[in-house]
Amino acid sequence: MRLHDYLASSIGYSGEDLSPEVRADISTVVNSVRKTYRYVLFVGLLVAVTDRRFHPRCLQMKAKTDLAAMDKEAFDARSLCKNVVVPFEKLVLKGKMGGSGDPYVSNPARLPMVEKDNDAKSALDRDHLSRLYDVLELANGADMALRKNLFRYAYAQVWERAATETSVAEFETIADDKLTSGPFFDFLESHTQGASSVAVLAAFFRRFYGKGTEVAVHPLTESGMSSREVGDIDLKLKDGRVFAVEVKDKPYKDIDVNHACEKALKAGVRRVVFAFGPQAEKSRPSDGVLASFWLEKGVELTFLSISSSLAVAMASSDAMLRCEMANAIADALHEMNAPDDVKGRFRELFQARSA
Repeated sequence: MRLHDYLASSIGYSGEDLSPEVRADISTVVNSVRKTYRYVLFVGLLVAVTDRRFHPRCLQMKAKTDLAAMDKEAFDARSLCKNVVVPFEKLVLKGKMGGSGDPYVSNPARLPMVEKDNDAKSALDRDHLSRLYDVLELANGADMALRKNLFRYAYAQVWERAATETSVAEFETIADDKLTSGPFFDFLESHTQGASSVAVLAAFFRRFYGKGTEVAVHPLTESGMSSREVGDIDLKLKDGRVFAVEVKDKPYKDIDVNHACEKALKAGVRRVVFAFGPQAEKSRPSDGVLASFWLEKGVELTFLSISSSLAVAMASSDAMLRCEMANAIADALHEMNAPDDVKGRFRELFQARSA
């Protein structure tokens, strides 16, 4: 709790010692839809106030050579975040930065350093990345007094965020006796980089396979990271059969299917469901060939349309069962540690209309 004691006086700090531009940059990054940026900001500023040897923009030890020319040292930001910041967030902040177990495993942090030309998927992403860069670069050249004020203000902004340690804190229970199928298809068809497809399919499995079936939804950035997490969803039926479920919501190629099967086979799983969302190609002549190819190798490969599965679910459900399905989607979004913009889209479609 020593870190918390140090920062206790920062709660409510308005940043009066900082310029309006810097305050805006920090606030924007802390509330970015890209939660990884929050962690990178927090870790970078934590390093800035604890050890001047290290560059706040450093992400990996691979930056060692480049930083030597700046008379700075590299550090393993992922380990620091996972072993120090993540436990602190869980104990003290109650998931206010996003509740991720390993934030630096996602793409925005899988580079040597924070740079303005790092890969960003949208104009909003690029703006937030640029602001992150500016704050950390400011901290790098600042005296200790300014570094501490930057860290204090970032912490104060994080403190103001809503806790997300449980699904109850994130989502209100949906009870709407007039709930139609419309919001489900709107949510599934949202451009969420696959998050909505995973959540809808997990809810479908839980709703229609019933008790006795285990449906494990893995964090989006951690699926496949261990032998127990083979796909985006692991499905174990009542009869003991285990399926690794790989979800794609963009046009896929043979290499994507082969990778999913190879990963499952390596983990000892011989049943693979390759599920595709509405943004993926609906019909591919080679799918049948791939299924036959992998069957010869001992892997039972099945292709599944998530849109068709949802259509079946909606056709066989009344409003009460649709509410159960919606709440199961909310649970899956929490379990997978979905991005804030995806959760916001879910609230907009389901909770706002039933409030």
